[in-house]
Amino acid sequence: MKKKILIVVGSTGGHYFPGVALGEKIREISSDVEVVFAGEKKIKNNEVWETKNFTLIPICVLKRPEKIYLMPLIFMRSIFVFIRSLSFILRVKPDLVVCMGSYSSVFIGISALVLRKPVIIHEQNFMPGLANRILNKFRIPAAITFEGTEKFLKKTIHTGLPLRKEMISSDCVPEDFGLSPDKKTVLILGGSQGAAFINDLVLSSLKRLNSTRFQFIHISGKKDYQKIKSFYEKNCIKALVKDFSLALPLFMNLSDIGIARAGAGTLAELSFKGIPSILIPYRFAGGHQSCNAKWAEKFGCIRMEESDSSPEKLINNLLILDEQLEERKKLFKSARIADINGNLARHCLKLLNKNGKLA
Repeated sequence: MKKKILIVVGSTGGHYFPGVALGEKIREISSDVEVVFAGEKKIKNNEVWETKNFTLIPICVLKRPEKIYLMPLIFMRSIFVFIRSLSFILRVKPDLVVCMGSYSSVFIGISALVLRKPVIIHEQNFMPGLANRILNKFRIPAAITFEGTEKFLKKTIHTGLPLRKEMISSDCVPEDFGLSPDKKTVLILGGSQGAAFINDLVLSSLKRLNSTRFQFIHISGKKDYQKIKSFYEKNCIKALVKDFSLALPLFMNLSDIGIARAGAGTLAELSFKGIPSILIPYRFAGGHQSCNAKWAEKFGCIRMEESDSSPEKLINNLLILDEQLEERKKLFKSARIADINGNLARHCLKLLNKNGKLA
């Protein structure tokens, strides 16, 4: 009978893409292990699961109420979610549970521990999130992306962040996407959901950028897609605009400079490809992205906080990266936070082979 690994993911690409990469690597190393995923119902229809031939099982999660007067109900909701999580673990019967962070993973992780299942967490960010800090308090070991994160957590192993297979081997040429081989390509990312702040800042900046040496790949998010596409067309600026695309690894192969949020997954991918970037941390990410961006500054990126951003600063930083491109490319690539060798996957398989006993 095949052993089973359950990977619990959050609802954003920063959580589920590393989880998918981990699942792929486990499946590649050992065909005797079944990999299943668990996460919020709202990500069940994401095409990534069908594309990768993985199953995602919806789970019950606990969220902080939006209305303060509903806070007293959180205790009752917690009991309900915990019972549902226990039932879920008993039904799925995993031999190992891997929690990739976010509130989705907390009760599943605790339930697995109560039922004496081995559990490991993966912390993507430099500064750990609340969910992983809670699970780590129960002495659940943590695999970490960044060297330095061990000062925030106990019982850690440094693995890096699992990278999708297509990110490692993806070849194309600019002409495949209607782009020019003679222009510098700027990749604009707002994360898997897009980012209205980055979209608006970029559009304001491009109105003032008097340069014909740049072209753009702009991942806009669904909400701003039509506005962004129309802007480039109206102003005759060469650009490829997508609301969301699983072809991002191809786009990164074509890119020279990035303008992006500072999620750990984004940094691992940009660093692996050697794309020095202007990083604009999401201010509502609990400070995690700002810490990630500060780390990246040491490796050739430029950090711009939202509160200190302007079109003039964005243009100036873009020109700085362009002038020092080759030096900064090499520096950022040297950071090596991406797990391309299957470090985390091999550690998970090692835990399975210890008959359920944690290392």
